[in-house]
Amino acid sequence: MKIYQVVNVLGAINETGKLASDMYELGKKRYYSESHGQEIPISEMDFQYMVRAFIKLSAQAQEKPRDYTLEEVRKEKDEALDEGVSLANQVENLKELLKEKEELLEKEIISKNNWREAYYDECSTKGSRYIFTEIPNNEYGKKLTRGMKVYLNDESYTMRVRGQHIKPELRGTGATYWGQSIEESTHLRVYIDKKKGA
Repeated sequence: MKIYQVVNVLGAINETGKLASDMYELGKKRYYSESHGQEIPISEMDFQYMVRAFIKLSAQAQEKPRDYTLEEVRKEKDEALDEGVSLANQVENLKELLKEKEELLEKEIISKNNWREAYYDECSTKGSRYIFTEIPNNEYGKKLTRGMKVYLNDESYTMRVRGQHIKPELRGTGATYWGQSIEESTHLRVYIDKKKGA
């Protein structure tokens, strides 16, 4: 992760919503990279690379001439280490937050899938779509289906009556090739369908 990304992330999770203003100006500060053989903006450095460079500079600072006291070197080193440790801790906290959010998102997806499946289970028809079956095709059955139509909530539902079972005398005549009529059936089926938008 690049330093500017770390700065943006830490700014986002900071209570004030940002870091000190000089943290956003690290693109203007440059560091000579021996491995790249050129100066690079600090903001473009990888976080791990910057920590290693810091350690290297700290080691070089200990080799400074005697007029730079050991106490001053130690103090600067401790301050820099504290800042590095604090930054590393904040990055770890950010990783934990991201992991927690990923877990919550996964639970939310599972919950949505469970609700979707429950909805489809509730709304889908199991087995055949007819509501009534094996109604005798006689005066009693016809009277029953006419009574159903009279009392049907026709604002929300439609009702269809279809023939069921071919009459014995019509078997083998091809009458059922395209589906037999009610007159050619021994029984009736009743389909009740919900109207769209009802």
